[in-house]
Amino acid sequence: MSYYCETRDLAVGYTKALLQNIALGVERGQILTLVGPNGAGKSTLLKTLAGQLAPQGGAVLLDGAELSTLSGNARARKMALMLPHTRRTELTTCFTLAAAGRYPYTGRLGVLSAEDRAQVRAALRLVGAEALADRDFNKISDGQRQRVLLARAICQQPEIILLDEPTSFLDIKGKVELLGILKQLAREQNMAVLLSLHELDLARKISDKVVCVSPEAVSGVLTPEEAFTKENICRIYHLTAEEYTFLYGPDAAAQTPAPQAEAPQKPRPKFEHYVRSGQKLLRCGYTTGTCAALGAAGAARLLLTGRTPETVALRTPKGIVVEVAPLACHPTEDGAVCVMEKDGGDDADVTTGLPVAAEVVLKPERADVQIFGGPGVGRVTKPGLDQPVGEAAINHVPREMIAEALQKEAESAGYAGGFAVTVSIEGGAEVAKRTFNPHIGVEGGLSVLGTSGIVEPMSEQALLDTIQLEMNQACLRPHPGMPQRLILAPGNYGLDYLHGTLPRLEKIPVVKCSNFIGDTLDMAAAAGFEEVLLIGHVGKLCKLAGGIMNTHSHTADCRTELFCTYAALSGAGQEVCAALLHAATTDACIEILDKAGLRAPVLAGLVDAIQTHLDRRAAGAFRVGAILFSNQHGPLGQTQTAKELLQAWTM
Repeated sequence: MSYYCETRDLAVGYTKALLQNIALGVERGQILTLVGPNGAGKSTLLKTLAGQLAPQGGAVLLDGAELSTLSGNARARKMALMLPHTRRTELTTCFTLAAAGRYPYTGRLGVLSAEDRAQVRAALRLVGAEALADRDFNKISDGQRQRVLLARAICQQPEIILLDEPTSFLDIKGKVELLGILKQLAREQNMAVLLSLHELDLARKISDKVVCVSPEAVSGVLTPEEAFTKENICRIYHLTAEEYTFLYGPDAAAQTPAPQAEAPQKPRPKFEHYVRSGQKLLRCGYTTGTCAALGAAGAARLLLTGRTPETVALRTPKGIVVEVAPLACHPTEDGAVCVMEKDGGDDADVTTGLPVAAEVVLKPERADVQIFGGPGVGRVTKPGLDQPVGEAAINHVPREMIAEALQKEAESAGYAGGFAVTVSIEGGAEVAKRTFNPHIGVEGGLSVLGTSGIVEPMSEQALLDTIQLEMNQACLRPHPGMPQRLILAPGNYGLDYLHGTLPRLEKIPVVKCSNFIGDTLDMAAAAGFEEVLLIGHVGKLCKLAGGIMNTHSHTADCRTELFCTYAALSGAGQEVCAALLHAATTDACIEILDKAGLRAPVLAGLVDAIQTHLDRRAAGAFRVGAILFSNQHGPLGQTQTAKELLQAWTM
């Protein structure tokens, strides 16, 4: 049989093969579906088929040619990849986002011709999103986003389209409509469609062929009748006969259960998102901020529709969908309350298992969302934190998540008023005593935190393994004729600063190194990088001035001591030094320095010390510099080597 896209003895993975001996193929005009449990490797397989990951063995063939031999532009004209979780972009219309799919045809400047614009309009029309063309992509529903992302893929005019869980977070109508579009593409445009799905009932209906992916092996190409037998589904998902019966009904031979048998209780959905560490899968969790936003959405839905939600879902700032069942959801005297359980995944901490409640009251006379802290939520007592003194310690990202979740519920129900939300954490006041909250100036309870909404497993070895995987991928992106370059960012703040302030560096690979700056520098040396730029918040990077290369607060916290030392060296008096030592955050330190007129010399001293310790760790293996910033105060400084690297990188 002649396949348009096929594999030959393919092995996929990151540093080593995780799935091997893969032999699959899809013809034009055909829909091939990958099914299998979370973490089995479906996304890894799809990324390898799309050329985003290099095979660990074997080959991917596209229209008879090895994928690795095709130029990027040639590949983009034949193949499109649609991922469900797309980074939010600022002020981007749906037309502009869909038009990005025309890049194989627009040349280096990306100027759209009349033909390009016609293709974009046709793609939006095909997916039923023509009316969204001028809408902000960030302000449409998730179902509408999926349509626009599909339109972007169609704009490439591919002969095969690959989709990773395209029905994620869609309601049943949205799922059916999107799959109907894929069927139309296959049947009417003779496109090959290869996708992964979790909904086995939908996969059975839409698929021409099926490949089953499990941690043990990847099947050959099966018919739906072969793939969806009870024996096969139980095997790949490790279901018991009772679990299968609960999901799909009793076998024909056993229609009547024993009278004394109790119906199995419907399990409460658990968040299932994993990161791979070597050969281990570690389950992610979600933050207290995500819990608060989910709770607010659930309570609002009960108030606006009169129906108690079985599950509540939202898309986190990281782009990952969280859908879980509430612990409780019921009316109150003035509104409704919904309680979610904090789930830390495999990074369980003192907050894991705590009930996070959001009580919502409708405010028809208002148009905004008011957010308050109830029992178990701390209050800010020192300046320099995310919220002003006196406010509930609910950071700005969770506040935005709560407001966005309520806005979606209001739009769905046709409600035009506002909301008042009170977030509480049962047991939060007692648990907070075992955290750093009292030290930094949050009293009486926990902080509601989270910049991404997701808790990624933070065991040291797991993180180091993940950093190594990212480093290996960064090595696959060389710039011909240029030194091997790399950007390191400890966390989400650094990534946001990079994308917002230094977009000219977007083609340089980025590795998120968490607190393990020293270990990551060692990995960069071993990988052969020649120029490395570290971009991070001053709260982390100032510790490098003391030679501390693991910046986790459990390892060391000398931030205020370092500010105090360099202030004293710059002539600060005892009063200023004492204020610095007792400051809650580095932002508060900078405010103290500003009042004393000492910001410039203190930061210059810190930056010079940081460069000294970075050079010592690099030990001549590569050039390395650092850029420091603050969310509150903006750019704060850069080392001399960083200035030189930036000048060379942006020429």
